[in-house]
Amino acid sequence: MSLDADLARHEATIQKLESARNDLLRQLEELDLKLLSEKAQYSQLRNHKVAIHALPNELLGLVFGLAHSSLRFDRPGHADAQRLRFLVHTSWVCTRWRQVILRTPLLWNTIAMTVFNGFEGYAPAQESLLAHLERSGDAYLDMDFFLATDDPKDFLPFFDIIGSHSKRWRRLSVEMQIADIPIVRKVLQNLEVPKLEHFSLNIWETSEKGPFSPRTPYPTIAPQIFMKGATDLCLLRLAGAALGSLHPQSTSIRILHVGGWEKSFFTWAQFRSLLESLPSLENLSLHELCIRHNTRNPLDQPAPINLPNLRRLRLHSPFTPIDRILPLLSTPKLEQVSLRTFETFESPVMPTVTYLHLNECAFDDVHYEDLFASFPNIQHVSVDEYAYLLYNMLRHSLPPVNDATTAPNSNSNANSNSTTCPWSSLHTLTVRDLSSSEVNVFVEMVRQRKEAQVPIKTVRLDRRGRNVVRLKHKWDQLAEHTSVVSWDGAESWPPGLGYEDPHDLV
Repeated sequence: MSLDADLARHEATIQKLESARNDLLRQLEELDLKLLSEKAQYSQLRNHKVAIHALPNELLGLVFGLAHSSLRFDRPGHADAQRLRFLVHTSWVCTRWRQVILRTPLLWNTIAMTVFNGFEGYAPAQESLLAHLERSGDAYLDMDFFLATDDPKDFLPFFDIIGSHSKRWRRLSVEMQIADIPIVRKVLQNLEVPKLEHFSLNIWETSEKGPFSPRTPYPTIAPQIFMKGATDLCLLRLAGAALGSLHPQSTSIRILHVGGWEKSFFTWAQFRSLLESLPSLENLSLHELCIRHNTRNPLDQPAPINLPNLRRLRLHSPFTPIDRILPLLSTPKLEQVSLRTFETFESPVMPTVTYLHLNECAFDDVHYEDLFASFPNIQHVSVDEYAYLLYNMLRHSLPPVNDATTAPNSNSNANSNSTTCPWSSLHTLTVRDLSSSEVNVFVEMVRQRKEAQVPIKTVRLDRRGRNVVRLKHKWDQLAEHTSVVSWDGAESWPPGLGYEDPHDLV
């Protein structure tokens, strides 16, 4: 009996202690909750003493917007992740900041996103896109998408989601690895886009695929999307399979980017019809374009293309020799020409052109002579490390120093100099990635042109150029003969665009 009594006594004691322990744990949990609540209230009250708390919500939202927009990266997926992470982490600071972020539409109206395979059945990706669209309220939308999916089932839900907000589109850039053209056309055909200013569509491949050779003409250049009109559309980019299949209904375009596709070519009639259908066209960029206008009859010359308002022309790696195209363009107001990845260049004389931009153009002496002849009135040239032969060419035909200095005030001497030296009107030279081996020739060219009374008044150098000039101990000598300006910014095209173009082909 004594053993049973001891067991019962110990059992009762254990139950009593466990009950007391549970009570203490419950009290501790309640105490932890009270402590967390007090800390939260303390932190909230303490936030009122911070200077930033005195900012009104509107100004605080502006600060967040500036920080958010500064997060720019090369790839849309990284940009989207960084910007979203900023919004999430900032909203954790306090309740007020969270409310400001969620209720500021301009923090959510810029969307950069990569759409991967399985978008149709992947709820988090769709919810993220929907959250941006809903939180942006009625603000305009600037959207940049890269569709890395090759599943046609992903196209419809994606375009349905963004298409339901088409009336708020301001800038839309879409790059697709592969696309079903009829599906994309059907989705975009009747959308209303009253605010759309920038539309870029680049399709690498179609779902039909097929051989790369021989090339076939583009199907059509007739409008097939936005059939209700895009009256505010200023910038249009069509590249790859989008060209010839998904042209918008608009005549207000001022900036046109055309990117060729290795399976197709423009007939001259198509190319002419496309350009002349845009009466307001001021900026034209042609990227890897194939244009065929040759006929069996040598007397059958294609009709020229009249571009009365064109001011800037950019050419990048054309499949068709440029000397077959430029003579057929009538451009009475052309001011700027940009060339990229050229090895040869021939063109008729263009006296109105005053600005020339060269990028990765490995010209030899003969082709620089052609440039001098084609663009006699150049005032500003922008070059990179590929243009190392240009510096010697700019010294070509300069009069001897003693002749140039004997009568510095002689008008006849100045006129003689201007007629013999290349680009006598050149006053600004922008140099990117100046090589250390070319510093001496470059500085000597600047000196000699000044002494010959055809000076380069301004030289713009990037960081590398400034460093190599200093390392060669030529800075003082260069600064003695010209004004040296720091120039580290990227040259946008066209100049003065005012915003970042995420899918610029060049």
